[in-house]
Amino acid sequence: MVRIAFPTDKGGLDDQIYPRFGRAPTFTIVEVEDGEIKDVRVVQNPGSISGSGAGIRAVQKLVEEKIDIVIGPSPGPNAYMALQQSGIRVVMILGVTVREALEKFLSEEKK
Repeated sequence: MVRIAFPTDKGGLDDQIYPRFGRAPTFTIVEVEDGEIKDVRVVQNPGSISGSGAGIRAVQKLVEEKIDIVIGPSPGPNAYMALQQSGIRVVMILGVTVREALEKFLSEEKK
């Protein structure tokens, strides 16, 4: 089972990936097993209302959610380092829906 988080506005598979990692209002979390979606949840991002350190707050939430991979825009340098230190892989995809990004990612992983 792999847990993948996508920064989103309202959340869900048909929402666009949000252009700013730390300031995304929500994260859409998709659990995938053997290439199949097993669960989709939307959680609030505490970084979206943070005065400063939004990216770090976002990473802390993803660690709590036991996320393996983040797919979305490039996080800021502090958030990127925190993701790496937490063992969360970063895959940069932007300008598509969560569903499209997930399909692209899963097809690339099969190769």
